Amino acid sequence: MNKLPELYSNELHLMLLPRPMRRQVANTLIARLALRGAVRVLDGGNHFDAHGIARALRAETHHLKTALEHVQVARAFTCYQVISLLSESPPTNIPTLALDLLTTFYDESVPLPERLRLVEESLVQLKRLCQRAPIVVTSLPQPPDGGEQLLDCLETGADQVWRFELEQPEPALRLF
Repeated sequence: MNKLPELYSNELHLMLLPRPMRRQVANTLIARLALRGAVRVLDGGNHFDAHGIARALRAETHHLKTALEHVQVARAFTCYQVISLLSESPPTNIPTLALDLLTTFYDESVPLPERLRLVEESLVQLKRLCQRAPIVVTSLPQPPDGGEQLLDCLETGADQVWRFELEQPEPALRLF
């Protein structure tokens, strides 16, 4: 995980991460940002891994408690809670990671037009927040059935889209 992108203010970054990679990439990114100062994490998929982040930080610093205190976490369990968290967050110089943001928007009990409207409202709020600090949103590259429009909307609104792929093992050499 040495090849994480540089993050810039005024940009909304979208990282499309295959399921096996999402935790490691998120933990590494949160740890790197926490070593520099405060970092805000909005957990939309209930995948925040405090132990993994602590392990990543422990490998980099002896000031583990201080680095962990830099991490501010808020969880959203519905798409409506995501909107509330984003709209109530003031723009600051603190980078924000929205982990698995679309997970709450895949709730089929909310009609698709309403979910699309809420994703668009989320983009408005994310753009507002990224004026002073970078914003990173993570998502799976292959949404569940019916989620393609939601991911397309998020991709269209992002300034940078980073696609991570699993390394394919080299084929075994055949001797005969």
